[in-house]
Amino acid sequence: MNEGSRASIVGLIDEDAADADDATMITNARLLGALIKNLAPDVAGSLVKSRVLPSHFTRSSVLALNSILLDSPSTLTEHFGTETISTICRGIGSNDRFVADNCILAAGKYFLTESSNKSFDVTKPILEALIPVLQPGTPLDSRRLALVVIRTVSRENSDIIRPHLALLAPAIFANVRDLVIPIKLAAEAAFLSVFCVVDDESAVFDKYLAGPGAALPPTTKRSMQDYFKRVALRLGLQARERREAEGGQGGLGLSNDEKDDEREIWSVGKIDLGEVSFED
Repeated sequence: MNEGSRASIVGLIDEDAADADDATMITNARLLGALIKNLAPDVAGSLVKSRVLPSHFTRSSVLALNSILLDSPSTLTEHFGTETISTICRGIGSNDRFVADNCILAAGKYFLTESSNKSFDVTKPILEALIPVLQPGTPLDSRRLALVVIRTVSRENSDIIRPHLALLAPAIFANVRDLVIPIKLAAEAAFLSVFCVVDDESAVFDKYLAGPGAALPPTTKRSMQDYFKRVALRLGLQARERREAEGGQGGLGLSNDEKDDEREIWSVGKIDLGEVSFED
């Protein structure tokens, strides 16, 4: 892409920026993602620094972050890995719920992206940033999104989540009896996923209790054991029977709620713009 075309697209984005509503900001973010995807890394770098990973968050920048992780993830993971992790972690802790929620979604995209660094030391800060979000009393949708991310990432790549069970399990468990049904259901699904209950029944949970779970407060440990025996194993059996009825391992693919979870994680701005595409 020549410099004139690039400048025209950037100008179009800036023209709408002053009084843009959420839908326009999302459209502009998708346009920026498509633009960066078609630029050489050295040219894309200046746009990333100024519009995707700035020192101060804006709604446009967190939408752009999600758009790049969707359309051109290697631009961030290969050239701005450290900065991307730092931005996601700081954003999750933002008092601006729009920024925080979209950075939770960005965390999910990062974990699910093939080119991202998934080593223990890299993933730990992101998961640590999610822990305060999971505490009872935090904004409901932020908590639900964090549980959705953990469940989906665990299902897709348990090696990311398994080393962090000491950190995650108590925080997830704190939500499984929540009175708000979407939170309760998301926590149940995340609990089953991180302990691989559907496939491994109690094997992972037993290993957790013999390891990091041994340090849990006695009341928490007893409560978690009771929940696992009375609820988690039953839910795991139901899910296993449902899968087998659909044709065994893999069945008919992801269940509807799993598809909805993935669709939400891969969204930009959580607004469905239909079939709009900026692909060539």
